[in-house]
Amino acid sequence: MKKSTALILALALAGTLLFTGCNANDPGAGTASSNPTSTPSGGAQSSTAAASAADWPKQPVNIMCPAAAGGGTDNILRLMNEYFTKKTGQAFVINNVTGISGYEMTYQANPDGYSFICGTTTIFTSELDGTLSYDWDDYEMVMYQDSPYNSTCIAVRADSPYQTINDLLDAAKADPFSVTGGITMSGQPYMSALALQDALGYELYLADVGNTGERNAALLGGQVDWVLNNTLAISPYVESGDFRMLVVFGEERYPMNPDVPTFKESGIDFTFPAQPLVWLAPKGTPAEVCEAFNQILTELHADTAFVSDFETKLKTVVNQTHSVEESVQLAQAYKETLTPYVK
Repeated sequence: MKKSTALILALALAGTLLFTGCNANDPGAGTASSNPTSTPSGGAQSSTAAASAADWPKQPVNIMCPAAAGGGTDNILRLMNEYFTKKTGQAFVINNVTGISGYEMTYQANPDGYSFICGTTTIFTSELDGTLSYDWDDYEMVMYQDSPYNSTCIAVRADSPYQTINDLLDAAKADPFSVTGGITMSGQPYMSALALQDALGYELYLADVGNTGERNAALLGGQVDWVLNNTLAISPYVESGDFRMLVVFGEERYPMNPDVPTFKESGIDFTFPAQPLVWLAPKGTPAEVCEAFNQILTELHADTAFVSDFETKLKTVVNQTHSVEESVQLAQAYKETLTPYVK
């Protein structure tokens, strides 16, 4: 049965005032707007909506971040904002609204060419699991960004008896309840864990211990024996001597953690795609605006200074860029990969 979205809609519509209120000609930019009404797809467009690739953007660009400030997506956006502003003279106005409300607010936003969202796995699964009645293809595509490297990893405490992923999985297979894995029961971590179970042919004993930081806290406190997290979140604990990484989920070792083997290197025939970033706009946003934004993102990611800053400051590999047309194809393929694990 589909979950009710009444509460989500109420929250999102209330919050849309904030998201649609940023305007370069408004001295109160970033505060509530007096006109939250969205323009339907195919309806009358404002003059800014007709912006061409040559003159966009003419004002600050609203970017919805459906995650808390300080998280991975937020940190990426804030670094990108520095380079976007240098290049265009306009800034991102980053709005942090956690959960699916951020997607709903963008869905309801005016397609004036200045409202976008940078999302992750949620927008590919929310219709499948009944959380929302739509997903990524009910927006306008700007860009899908992926990576050849998957930074998802399994980590244990430094004093763990499990020296390799094989040690851990052998113990879990022999006595599942003796080995507890800490995950979050949603998004990429959850689906990665389900896919791993399918590849192994047996179930793991998994506990929902919350978000990225909460998973690390649960492992540090001994509440779980291992966690599924990303290398960016785990690395500080490795450097402090508290954790060890056992394995990464990609086809290749993660460049920032070259000493950590893949599953295949450990004799286990399993990989899972990296979590992408997808840039979307409200339905009805002019195609030329989406193309212009796509081109700017492409140029930023070709800037060697940006790439160096990204890898140095965020300790992660910069994502690949794709045209709008390629992005549509890749987004659909990613959704199809996730579909069997939406439960």
